[in-house]
Order: sequence, then structure tokens, then C-alpha cells
Amino acid sequence: MRSAWYVVSLALHRLRRRDGGALTAALGIAAASGVLAAILVGGTVAKDRSVAQDVERLPASSRAVRASWFGVPAGDAEGWPKLDRQARAALAPLPAGKPVSIALFRESTIGGVFVGLAAVDGLAPHVLLRTGRLPRACRPSHCEVLRLRGTGRLPDVPGLEVVQVGTGSLRSRQLFGDFLSPTDNALEDAEVAPAFARASRYHLPAPGPLVVAEGVAGLVSSPVVASSYRSYSWVQPLSAGTPRLWEIDRLVGDADRARAGLQASSSSWTVTAPSQELGAAERDATVAGRRLLLVGGEAAALLVAFAVLAAGAMRRDLAAARRRLTWHGGQRWQRALLTGTESTAVGFGGAVVGWLVGSAGGAIAAAAADAPVGAVLRESVLSPTGILLGLAVGVVAAVVIAVTVSLQARRRGRVGPLDLAAVAALVAALAILASGSVDAGELAAGGAAPVVVLLLPGLLAFAAAVGASRLLPAVGRLLGRRGAENVRLAGVSVARAPGAAGIAAAFLALAVGLALLAEAYRSTLATGERDRAAYAVPADIVVREDLRTLVPVLRAAPLSRYASISGVDAAYPVLRSAAGAGPASSISGVTVLGVPGGALRGMPLWRDDWGTSKRGLAAAVAPHGSTVFRGVVLPGATLRLVVGPSLLSYRATVEERGGSFRVLELGAADRHRPTVLAARLPTSARGGRLVALTLVPPRIIERGSDAGVALQGTTTVRLLDGSLSGWMGENGVTIDGGSTRGALAFDYAVTPQRAARLRARQPTDDAPPAVAVTPALAELAGGVGGRLALRIGGEQVPVRVAAVVDRIPGTTGTAVLADLGALSTAVDAASPGAADVSELWIDAAPGREAEVAATLARPPFAALEATSRAALERDAKKDPLGHGTLLALAAAALAALALAAAGLVLAMRADLRDDRGELTDLEAQGATPGLLRRIVATRAALVALVGVAAGTLAGIALAFLVTRVVSVTARADVPEPPLATTIGPWTVVVASALFALAAAGLVLLTTRRAFADPRGPGRIGGEA
Repeated sequence: MRSAWYVVSLALHRLRRRDGGALTAALGIAAASGVLAAILVGGTVAKDRSVAQDVERLPASSRAVRASWFGVPAGDAEGWPKLDRQARAALAPLPAGKPVSIALFRESTIGGVFVGLAAVDGLAPHVLLRTGRLPRACRPSHCEVLRLRGTGRLPDVPGLEVVQVGTGSLRSRQLFGDFLSPTDNALEDAEVAPAFARASRYHLPAPGPLVVAEGVAGLVSSPVVASSYRSYSWVQPLSAGTPRLWEIDRLVGDADRARAGLQASSSSWTVTAPSQELGAAERDATVAGRRLLLVGGEAAALLVAFAVLAAGAMRRDLAAARRRLTWHGGQRWQRALLTGTESTAVGFGGAVVGWLVGSAGGAIAAAAADAPVGAVLRESVLSPTGILLGLAVGVVAAVVIAVTVSLQARRRGRVGPLDLAAVAALVAALAILASGSVDAGELAAGGAAPVVVLLLPGLLAFAAAVGASRLLPAVGRLLGRRGAENVRLAGVSVARAPGAAGIAAAFLALAVGLALLAEAYRSTLATGERDRAAYAVPADIVVREDLRTLVPVLRAAPLSRYASISGVDAAYPVLRSAAGAGPASSISGVTVLGVPGGALRGMPLWRDDWGTSKRGLAAAVAPHGSTVFRGVVLPGATLRLVVGPSLLSYRATVEERGGSFRVLELGAADRHRPTVLAARLPTSARGGRLVALTLVPPRIIERGSDAGVALQGTTTVRLLDGSLSGWMGENGVTIDGGSTRGALAFDYAVTPQRAARLRARQPTDDAPPAVAVTPALAELAGGVGGRLALRIGGEQVPVRVAAVVDRIPGTTGTAVLADLGALSTAVDAASPGAADVSELWIDAAPGREAEVAATLARPPFAALEATSRAALERDAKKDPLGHGTLLALAAAALAALALAAAGLVLAMRADLRDDRGELTDLEAQGATPGLLRRIVATRAALVALVGVAAGTLAGIALAFLVTRVVSVTARADVPEPPLATTIGPWTVVVASALFALAAAGLVLLTTRRAFADPRGPGRIGGEA
């Protein structure tokens, strides 16, 4: 014991008497360990905040845990007191607080009055008072209520006197959920509710009044409602922070157990909770947390690398101490104990201190984010996994230092263990890359995917680091042949004995590579969020029809009204339609976009690697010649036709002045003689254009033995007050080329299965619209130049493939992009009216997007849905998972650069100590202290140059490979469009400049006192 204690005391004494190398090594290890701990805590905070935001985004009607009972009570077993005790006992384990009790008699006849009657225990927090006062506790003899909706009298019978004391509205639908219809709540959007109400009540009588009382027990004790059907609910509202990330599984499980227990007692019970939504939120948080393993992998790699560097700096001095111990009779176990004690003190001690400091920093961040600090620490660094990880960090650091200082120096020209390890790491990384990408689903499922994300950066960076250490002697030999005296001497010294310099170059390569990876991945994710917003909203603001109101965009206001909004530079009408493609629509779900040229050229996002450049795309789909829709102008108030003898009836399709289409019934022709058919034009169609005549066969051919037999013949048609010259026939109608007194002669073979028509010839009949399509459609058409039939509005619309692109902004999946004019003409020619404008793309003046969005939120535009690209970008910045990921990556980059600078200093100090003999020889041969300082500085510059160059190449490769492998966005979902690796050049330049300045300053400070003043006697070593 005394022998062992002597060795331990010697090690501790040596550590106290060291010149700072051990302290520098311990501080570097502590920094890397602290980053890992802070990431663990910060990731938990970010995931918890993300879950809180997801809960807030849930619809109010489903943002609660709700136990409900339906029916008419039968005896005391189903009386209110018994049901209330059952529900509260079942919901008590849930972490959502005390439930709110409600009762609802929805649109029932109570006391001879048709009324909706509700009661709430603790009404005040859930209503907004409009007039009057809040009701007092309900008693059957005098039940005070607030009127929420409707007019008319209220029940006033013996046993239930309902007295209105005010009017109000519910604050949200969270309390009553789906028990109330959207029109029951007076707080519904003032623009949406009237339209919704008109639609929902079109076939329904007006609902009765709806009132709410204070206190469930008082209302349900009235004998008047004893036989009335009712629903009881016990609601536990969910809010931000309820449940916490780590409470989701418990809440879902407790809700399931509550449901099973209550339904076992009665089938009238049900328990609902947003289990799927909470599960999805937890999944997204899990994916993001595991994606942060990229940063964790960097920190772990830095930890191991700095431990190796520290061991390299300690190796020669510790070897000398072991030799001295041997000379004094020390045994092998004592030498090993000396190595283990110093390695543990530096590695384990530094890692533990860093872990504690990182945990404290994470706790401060949790407090700043209003997260429960104790719970966050329990779920991260103080969890069993966190404690084991912290201990593992210390053990790994100590073991790496002990193993490294015990290894024998590699002989020149021979392959050592590190070379074999580097080759193995490279092979493993290539195997990971060959296995394909890791998406959000794989990260959520766990398994090997998180391990892949953790190991990939470290494996590639380690291979680059070993390569840099092997490259340094070769560069030294090259510089030792020519150049200035200090350059040649520094090169020769590095080539002969790389020692700590080789380890430093390796560490610099690893640190710089990981720093560049962190910054590139941060830049890629940030750019990906902007690209995502620009891809989803291909203009500053996109306005489209709101499915709740069903008001078309040009019905709400004309195009000129949008263009005249203050702050709007341009408003482009856009046609968006669903279509099928191929024979019998073999490809369904095709999105067709018709976009004006200005909007196409102004798209904020288009990548040339999608198949063609934006300029090439605009040129490919630009219309050839005029694509103005054609027709015969109708100058009068009546449309009149002279038709030849036939069994046909005629319908006219007229384009009104506003651009919409109207179908007019003209009647049937006489089978024996020419007939004049006429229809009165509505006011909106006067001055419009006749665009098509549909031939309708008699109904008799659909029956009996004539079923499926075409009605054939030849006849004529002549338009009074106009000419049908140049018109064409389709679907069984053929123009025979003859005309008599301006009449158009045609042959027909008509069946009910297709719409036989005469119509005006359109520009797209001879030149189908040129379109850009995604690859699946291009393959169906046979490539560029091929024809494709799109089924739009129930009719076939031929188009010509002019370009193939991987994806089209504003769409998902299979899509078609065309010029609006050409596409609208072709669609309206095939199916008049099917080319209605469905959305508007609005370009706002710079800096005025918010002003335009505010205008679009007011009438008459408020009935529409307006999506702002800037709003999507702001929402992305608010996301805690995305924001936390970007901050973690930025912090990892800064930590890596700081450790790189610290590693350079550590290597220099080791050189000054270990190469003292060589420097003394140079001084004895006449080298001045200034030359010695330049030699050391040049050696450090050579190490930095090789390390930074290798690290830069490795970082660029890592950035491209990691982006390819980890295919998730900053918010942990599937990127659309895919991430494009982005390396911010200015950020890299500024970071490189700051690193160069810091490294130069540290070199000067380290060498300034290393040698004697040039004016005095020489002294080697000094403070080194």
C-alpha cells in the first residue's frame, strides 16, 4: 500500500508541478465533454418545447382528454353523483390536472320549448361576457343562464325556471369539443361563420337558442329534465407544457386504462384523447433528438482526438518518469499505476468537470426556456442513460490517454495500428454510405439508424486525421530542400521526428473538418427551411379558395382589386387542377399548374439540377403565337340558329363577358324541315362569345334494341347575326366542307356516351400546349417531344412534353407545368369552364409583405385562404427543434475551432519541451533566439497548414455525404425539396480569418518567453 501510495503521490505531485500541459489537456477534454452534456440537456429542452407547440397547434375541439357519458339516467346507479365519482377516479392518474364537468342537453324539447341547455362547473374562465353578468349557481327553482346563440323564449315551468342574465360566447371549442356545431359558437371567424352557416342550414331549420348555466348538479336535479337525453363530460384541457415530452406515454396509457375501466362498468362511457397527435409529436421530437447525434458524434470524436493529442504531448515526459522510476527499483505494476493515475486524472477528471459544467449550462438554458429544470435534468444527464454516458466519457478519455502514451513510436515507412484503424474507419464509412440514406422514419424507429448518424462523422474525420499525420512528414521533407533557413530547419525537424506535431496535425484536421461539417450542415438546414417555404409558396403570398367558405378567388374580388392593394407589385392568376394521365388515367393524382410567364420567371426557388434552368424552362413552355380563346361575338340579346332537319337537340355554350361560361338550351330540330332555334341571352352574356354547340341525341336511343346504336346523319347549322366559318367538329362530328348560304354542313354519328360538338377552332388545336412534366409522365409520353393526354374536367386535353423536371414548386408528386394562356385555352376548348382561376400568386414590394397580408385578412378577401412565404419562414424560425438544432451545430463549430487552437498550442508546448536538445544544439551552432522562435513558429504554421488543408477537404466531403445520408430537415421531417448542401462562403472565410488570427496570437504568446532576449545570453526552454 505504501508503494502504491508513493506512485500515486508522485503522479499527483508531477501534475501539480507540470508547466500547464496537463491542465491544457484537461481543459480541452472538459470542453468536448461539456458540449456533449449541453447537447443532451438542450436537446431535451428543445424536444419538450416542440411537443408544447404541437399541443398548441391541435384543434381546440380535440385539445383535451375527455370522459363522456351519454344517455338517460336509470336510477341511482346512473345518477350524477355516482357518475361524477367514477369519472374523477378514472381520470385522477392523468397528468392533465383536475377535470371540468359539463352537461349538455342539445336541441331538446324541455318544458315545451326547443332549446339547447348546458351547464358547467366553474363557468367564468370559459366564456366571454357580452352583456349582463355571469350567472349564479343553478337551482331548479331559479336557474340563471347566459345566452350563447339564437332568439326565442326559454323554459319556464314548475321545476325549471330558466332566467337569462346576460349574453356571451365560448372562449374556444376546447370545453365542449365536437358536441357543438361550428355555428354554435359566436367566436367563429366573422367572415367564415356566415358562409358556413348558409351552407350548413340550406336544408335545415334554424336551430333553437343555446344557453349555459353555472353548476351541473343543480341543473340535472330538475325533474323536468329527468327523462331527457343528455351528455355528461369531464374535460381535462391540454395546454402548452401539458403533457411534457416525458409524460406523453403515461398520459396515453392512463387514458386507455381509464377508457377500459369506465366501459367495463357501462357501454355509455367513452374516453377520448389526442393519442395519435401526441404520438406524432413525440415521434418528431425523437427524430430531431436522434438527428442531434450528428453533433454528439462530433463532440465524441473531438473528445477522443483531443485525448490522443493530450497523450501525445504527455508521452515523452511520462516515458522519462517511468524510466526514472525503473532506475529507483520501480516494478512494472508501479509504472503502469503511474501511467494510469496521470491518465485518469487528466482524462477522467477533465471529462467529469466538463460534464458537470455542460449540465449546469443546460440547466440555465432550461430555466431560460421556462422548462422544469429538475425534470429536464432527470430526463437527460441525470437519467440512467445520461449517467452511464457521462461515466463512459470519462472512462474513454482516460483509457485513450493511457493507451496512447503506452504505444511505441511507429518506425518510418512501416504501417502502424493507427493506419490500420484509419483504413477500417474508411471502410465502415463507405459501408454506411452504400446502405442508403437515413430518413425520419428510420430515425424514429431507432435500431441501427441512430448509430449510423453518430458514427459517420467520426469515422470519416478520423480517417482524414490519420491521413494528415502521415502527410506532415512528406511536406516537411519537401520544404527541407529549399527556402529560407527557418523553413528548411522546421521542415527537416518535422520530417525526422513528427512526434507531437504529427498528432497535432491529425487533431487539427479532425477539428477543422468537424467544424466545417457543423457549419455546412447548419447552413444547409437553414437554407433548406427557406427553400421549403419558397417551394410550398412560389410567390410572396398565395391566395386560394378556402374549403370552409367555398368562395372562388375571383368571385371574392376581381383581379384588378388584388392588383390595386397597397404594396402589391403584381397579382398573377394561376390555374391549379387535378388530372389523370395516360390510357384510362393510368396515372392519377397529377397536379396541373397553369402559370403566367411573369410568375414563372419570378419563382423564388428553382434549382438547375432539377432538369433545366429557369430560363430554359420559361423558353420551353412559352406559347407559340397567340393563345387567346376564340369564339363568335354575340352582339344582340338573343341567340338564334337555323338548323337543318334531324332528330338532334342543341345546346349552346357561351362565354360571358367576365370570362365564365354558361350553357343555354336551344331546343330540338324538326325532323322534316329547317328550324329556327333561339334562346334569350342573360345580361352577363350579351356581348359575349358563342364557343360551342353540343349535339344531343334523342333519349330513345338509350332504350331497348337501339341501346348503343349511334344516331347518324347529315345536317346544317347557320348562326344568325354571325358566322361559324372555320369551326370544327369532334366526338363523332365531321365538317364536310360544304356550305349553303353561310350554313355549316356536317356529318354526325352521335351516342350518349360522348359529347358531340361543333366548336370554334382554337390555337391549341394545331399546337398543343408545351408543358414541363415530372419523370413519370415523361416516360409515359416517350420523352421530350412526345404527346400526353391529360384528363381535366372529365375531358381529354392533349399536351406536348417540352421539358422534363424532377419537381415543380407548389406541387408534390407527379405534376405538369404550363403557360396559363395556352393551358386555359386547351382546357376550355375541351371542357368549357374547367379552366377557372383557382388561386392567385401575389408579388409584394420589398418589405411590405406584412402590410399586404394584413389587407388580405380583411373583407372581402378574408373569406379566402392566404399563405405567406415570409410567415412560413418565421414559423420555421420559431420551431424549437429546428432552432435548437441550428444553435447546437453553430456551438459545435465554435467549440471545434476553439479546440483546434488549443491543440495547436498544446503541440507547440510539447515541441518546446521534447525538442529542447535539438534547439540547444542549434543555439550552440550560432542560432539566435529570433531564429529559434521563427523555427518553432514555422513548425507550428506547417502543422496548421497541413491540418487545416486536410480538415477543409474532409469537412467538404463530410458536408456532402452527411446531407445525403441524413435526409431530414431542421424540423426532423422529410425535406421537400431535398436538402442541397450549402457551405456559406463568407461564414467560412470569417471563421478561417478568426482562427488564423487566434492561432497566430497564441503562437506568438507561446514563443515570446520561450527563449532569451536577443540582447542577452541565450536560454533554451524558459517557461516552456
